[in-house]
Amino acid sequence: MLQKYSLNLANRICKNSKISAFSVILRQFESTFVAPERPTLKSRTDASKRASVEGREDPEIFSPEYVPRQVLPEWHRNNLKYRLERMDCLRRRQNIDIPEFYPGSIVRVTVADQYAQEKVSKFAGRVLYRDGFGMDCHFCLRNILDGEAVEIIYQLYSPIIQKIEVLRLEKWIDTDLRYLRDASDSSICTIDLDMIPEAILPPSEKLPVFEKKIKMRPWKRWNWKYHRSWPQPQNAYLNEHFVEEELIMNEKYIDLHSWRKFDICRHHDFIQEKKDIMEEMKVNKLRIRGRRKRGNTR
Repeated sequence: MLQKYSLNLANRICKNSKISAFSVILRQFESTFVAPERPTLKSRTDASKRASVEGREDPEIFSPEYVPRQVLPEWHRNNLKYRLERMDCLRRRQNIDIPEFYPGSIVRVTVADQYAQEKVSKFAGRVLYRDGFGMDCHFCLRNILDGEAVEIIYQLYSPIIQKIEVLRLEKWIDTDLRYLRDASDSSICTIDLDMIPEAILPPSEKLPVFEKKIKMRPWKRWNWKYHRSWPQPQNAYLNEHFVEEELIMNEKYIDLHSWRKFDICRHHDFIQEKKDIMEEMKVNKLRIRGRRKRGNTR
């Protein structure tokens, strides 16, 4: 009876109006409850937007391969070539994520291989060095598999590289770790190919430097005279293999070659150049984004 009465009442109300009877009935049961706003939680992306520490800048804005080798006199520098190379590097970084890593870090690289079963091959190892400018940047991975040392050199911007994973982010004092080939402990470069990646500190925190020293084999079995190289390795025990007379001879040899300490080309101060490169790469990044938006609208 109540339903019939409500329908008749609704029909009477709606005779001279355009409102339907069903809508009038629904308005009788409308609730005045207003749902409260949900609290917004800070996501990981918010943490990544914080200002990065000096030396851990965004790789797209600054990376070691963006700095060209010093050329003297300065008018012999090909600045146009350097700008084009950096722009090509940034374009490549839009297609693949090239993370932050240093000599000493443990990295796994996935490469397209037509001779592999799944057309893909993976290799993990410790980074011995990273060298080169622009698209010519390359790095070397070393791993010991079944008692045999294996080293592979990858071109950082090679199109066959599909993925680069940082399994452990480490930063050593030395930037050239080729002396690990003559280390007495082979476990330093023995890396599991299926190693699980470790958590990486956010770029807003300073990365601790690896200051431990590595024991070396007897110096007569070394592949290179590391004790006479410049600069001297800081992460390796070198002097413990020599007697006092040999240490004196090594110091005399270093003194004879002390001119390297005053070689301007070996002490390339690129502090101001780094700031200019970062400003240049920020503009390049905006250019690439603008071209992408134009392409999508078309």
